[in-house]
Parts: sequence; C-alpha cells; structure tokens
Amino acid sequence: MLLNYTIFLLCFSKCPELNVRAFKDPTPVVSPRDDLTKPINERYPSAVLFGRTCGGTIIGDKWILSAAHCSLFTSGRDILAGTNNTEDGTGIRRRVKKLYVHPRFSVGPYWLNADSYGIKQVAARWDFLLAELEEPLELDGKILAAAPIDDIAEHQGGETVGFAGFGAEQHGDVMRPDEHAMDLEVLPNSSCSKLIEFDPQDMLCATGRPPRYDTACNGDSGSGLISDSGSVIGVASWVENDAFECKNGAIIYFSRVSAARDWIKQITGI
Repeated sequence: MLLNYTIFLLCFSKCPELNVRAFKDPTPVVSPRDDLTKPINERYPSAVLFGRTCGGTIIGDKWILSAAHCSLFTSGRDILAGTNNTEDGTGIRRRVKKLYVHPRFSVGPYWLNADSYGIKQVAARWDFLLAELEEPLELDGKILAAAPIDDIAEHQGGETVGFAGFGAEQHGDVMRPDEHAMDLEVLPNSSCSKLIEFDPQDMLCATGRPPRYDTACNGDSGSGLISDSGSVIGVASWVENDAFECKNGAIIYFSRVSAARDWIKQITGI
C-alpha cells in the first residue's frame, strides 16, 4: 500500500448501470492546477491529509473521499486541510465523526507479505472510503474547496490530470511534510490491462508526464485524481510493482469515482 510500510497499495461484481456520458467533453478547460504561480494548496484546494497516513479529497463541507485500505492502518481520527506543510501549524484540522467503507471493497490476503507469496503486485478492488467530519469546513473556494464528483464512465487516454499529496519521495521513506503535486495523463484501458489485476469496471490508470514522469508512493493512498475541470475522477489505490518500489514512470492505478457515484450519493446526499 502507499503507506509507510514495506508492502503497500497506493494507501475486487457488477454495479447498477449509471446514466453517464461515454467520454469527456473535448472543450478545452483552463485548469487551476496548471497555474504554477500559485502554491500547491491553491492549485489543489480539495486535497487533504487524512488520518496522518493518507491523502483525501473534500467533496462537501463535511465529507472527505479517500481509499478504503487506509482504514486498515489508521483510525482516521482527523484531517488536515488548506496547507502546504503538515508541520508549520498552518491549515485547518477537523475530527472525523464516522467512516464509511464501500461494501464491495476487498484486498488479497497476501498483501502484508507479498514477497513470501512470490508476487510483485498488490491490488485492491472498490477502494473507496467516505469520512464524515464532526464539524463542517468553511469552504472559501481558494484554499478550501469541494471537488465535484465525476460521473464520466470512461476517460480518454491522453487526458491531463494530477493529484497533490504528502507521500514519501521513495519507497520506504516517511511521508513528506511539504505537499507535492503530480503531473499525470490518463492511459487507455488497453495500457492499464498490462497488469492482470486491472479491471476497468472500478479502476482507471494514469502515468507521469515528461519530463518528471511522476508516480505515487507511500502515503499517497487516497489522494484524489483531479481533472481539468476540477472534478475528482479517481482515488489513488495502488501502483505498478508497488510491493517493492516507487519508480518514476510507474503506472498508478486509481479507483474510478464514477463507478461509486450512486454509493457516494446514498451516503452523503451529494
């Protein structure tokens, strides 16, 4: 898991048919996340630190979307929002009232010690978690904003996306105090399917764009994949060869938010 553990996921059944569009509207959108003159927390105002070991996304003033596997390592008692640094005393903290794990969430029994099973890949299915806050966040649209929930069934390969988080710089390191942003593009399902664990029903994948070829690592689990329009389209779940490394250019696998749209609305009313 993408937690600070030796083995990590970026931390498996048909769903009801959703009334969604097949592809993203091709009209160009100027994304706030592309304005490099702004600090990261203004480019990604919906990004939060969840439970001090994962990322998350504000989807409402009292609701955070994250990865279900994060609940295996943390009680998720609080979140930190609206800051670029977890140690300088800035930002807004809120305590968590209740956690909701997607009813179809599952993860292989081998993931705590993948090496002993002779595998290199660990994957989760329906990796969604909702955290209800005790008190609402005061959303100002600048450093605190709710990301719209994606309802697009399939995103085209090449679409530019990104996420922000506090994950480790390399495998085995501790989480970074400074927020970092990742510049990615969505891959077509055919590229994601190079790993047999991939299922387009509830997953999508992305990879880093040149020149950095960003990837995700320990502690980036649960971070929201944000589209040009600012919508959250994925939740960071696992990464290619994630049992052993965080290698630049490695494919990142996200839980597909549109697949859980009905569940999110049922729980949150959003």
